[in-house]
Amino acid sequence: MHGSETQERQCWRCGTGVGAGLVCPHCEAPQPLPPGSDLFAVLGLPRRLVLDGAELERSYHARSRALHPDRHQTAEARARELSERASAMLNRAYRTLRDPVARGRYWLELHGKPLHLDNKEVPAPLAADVFDTQEKLEELRSSPTPELRDEVRQTRDALAARLHALQEDLSSLYAGRNGDGLLGELKRRLSEIAYLQTLLGDIEATLGNQRGAHSRH
Repeated sequence: MHGSETQERQCWRCGTGVGAGLVCPHCEAPQPLPPGSDLFAVLGLPRRLVLDGAELERSYHARSRALHPDRHQTAEARARELSERASAMLNRAYRTLRDPVARGRYWLELHGKPLHLDNKEVPAPLAADVFDTQEKLEELRSSPTPELRDEVRQTRDALAARLHALQEDLSSLYAGRNGDGLLGELKRRLSEIAYLQTLLGDIEATLGNQRGAHSRH
């Protein structure tokens, strides 16, 4: 959204200039989201991958208090509707941007390269582990033994540690890397994270089924 468009926005209730704000500074009426708003703008934050956690929290809680539907429950219908709409978007923005993985996925979407696009193959660094783990799970489903269950649990713990390391490493990737050259690497790492999360889910489901089957005997 252009700066001139931001400056020209006026409160629908009292006519006061509201700029890019979501609440009128004069009458406190909730405002429609500015055209073209992304989740960073909803929280009043700069569009960048590195975010100040304290600033994120302050912005969210201040805006949440001002926009919460309970605050506008006795107002006119339009105010109630805008309050609910803005609060829902605010909550979505907060959930997305406070999580480095969700923030990275959203960053890819903003740049027209969503994670699911051209992302059908297992990432090369994970291929051997995925194949080996799937074989173990198939064997565990058909011929469960205590030894194999222990082996699968060890595999789960190793993969969980790998997932945690990848998630922690996102912060160093984000630092100072908003420009060109980031998207390909970001997509590669987020793809690894997504595959590991899926694989760990399969492991937990298989172990859970084995526990359930054992308890019935």
